Amino acid sequence: MSRKLLFQILSLITILAIAAGCVVPAPAPTAAEPAAAPAAAEPAAGGKVTGKFYYVQSSAWHPVHQLTQLSFLEGCADLGLDCELATTDENSLDALVALADQTVGRPDAKGIAMWFGGLPVAKPIIEKAKALGIPVVLPHFPVEEGFYADNAVQIAADTTKYPDPVAKAMCEELKRQGITTGSVGITQNNHNATEDMVAKVFAEGMQTYCPDLKILDVQLEGAVPPQAIAVAVSIIQANPDIVAGFSTTGGGPTTWAGAQKETGKKLLAVGMDYTRVNLDLVKNGEVWGIVAQPLYDECKGAAELLYKMANGEEVPYWTVLEAPLVTADNMADYYAILDKMEAKMRPAINPDEKK
Repeated sequence: MSRKLLFQILSLITILAIAAGCVVPAPAPTAAEPAAAPAAAEPAAGGKVTGKFYYVQSSAWHPVHQLTQLSFLEGCADLGLDCELATTDENSLDALVALADQTVGRPDAKGIAMWFGGLPVAKPIIEKAKALGIPVVLPHFPVEEGFYADNAVQIAADTTKYPDPVAKAMCEELKRQGITTGSVGITQNNHNATEDMVAKVFAEGMQTYCPDLKILDVQLEGAVPPQAIAVAVSIIQANPDIVAGFSTTGGGPTTWAGAQKETGKKLLAVGMDYTRVNLDLVKNGEVWGIVAQPLYDECKGAAELLYKMANGEEVPYWTVLEAPLVTADNMADYYAILDKMEAKMRPAINPDEKK
């Protein structure tokens, strides 16, 4: 086809489109012609880009995850940002990957926070976001700089540090009770960057501060409470000398409290996260403490980091937060967070339990 004839055809198409009040769509990109990055967001009043910003997460039904979602939205509200949850109640990694990939492809996405476990499977999704000019914030699961593309930053507690004082405090409490020998059980929900490191650092700390204790191999408890309790029960039954239990996940306090109830074995138990159920277990003496992973602060802070990054501000690769041990002596602040958030939560229904 001659260049002149092609020009005439394109001119005719354009005229017809204008007359019909529509726009001719651009051809779909091919494998050899990647999609172009979306145009930069229009600055709002004051010269700032304000949105839209997304929060990606699976297992959205879970109370801990609902707390993180609400925290992100609160951070958005404080800054006047247009934000939206991109969540699914499904618990599978495949569902999370599909959701994240779809969200990155949304034409209005100006920034995305992803709850992704520090897993390699997120790498191509974050690379895709980089190609589209989309900043990414990863709360809770810190990985070394360079693991993901340089459009991604972290906000989380330092998993290489905070489990050590927890181990020290548990050892001191065991010694106060006159316990210097026996075994210690450790459970995780699953293998991910955060839980693997927390379990490792905790075990090393216990070995340092209580060298006469036997640290048992880590067992996976999973996300379903009856199954998790059964795992902890089996640990107790296989190790009659057990004196303490530690879990790296938010369901862990229920796991170890339930196992103690079923076996009649009293342990010094610590798990993660300041859900009301967990705080009540501490208050009632069913577990000794919980680690206050900074769920509220890291997800509220993720909104602020996205806002800054979308507007070209420099932010540190890793915003490091604290994760203190909470016992019956220092629970009030965490109950206050829940008092503010829980009214906005929906019933926690695990879809896997319906199957």
